[in-house]
Amino acid sequence: MSTALMSPAGAAWAAQAGLTVTARVALRNAGGESVTLAGTYSCGPFTGGVPDRGVIDLTVSQSAGGVSINGYGYLEPTVCDGVAHRYAVEVTAVGEQGFRRGTAQWSSSGYVEGDDGLQHGSVPPTPIRIR
Repeated sequence: MSTALMSPAGAAWAAQAGLTVTARVALRNAGGESVTLAGTYSCGPFTGGVPDRGVIDLTVSQSAGGVSINGYGYLEPTVCDGVAHRYAVEVTAVGEQGFRRGTAQWSSSGYVEGDDGLQHGSVPPTPIRIR
């Protein structure tokens, strides 16, 4: 499992302030045109546990056979209560080459905004295995 913090973390058992994203697995979809990136996100806490707006852009990159494959997807957080919530996002390859099983990297960039202000950050390229 890959984990990257997008803001300072609090105690693991308590609701934490800030935006965090993890990627647990990348599953290759039929034909390789996309992968499903799955993990957790946490944001807030905002009053009522809901953000006013926000988006987290997700990227998966792979070098296979001398070719670079890049895919993009996004997540719109709907709950921001400071607790981890699961996500599964389709990340679609750009270009003619599809993803292959094997090593890759994922990264993220995003923000959420609510009554307590703006939370944002980015995750640098982090290793993950496409299954």
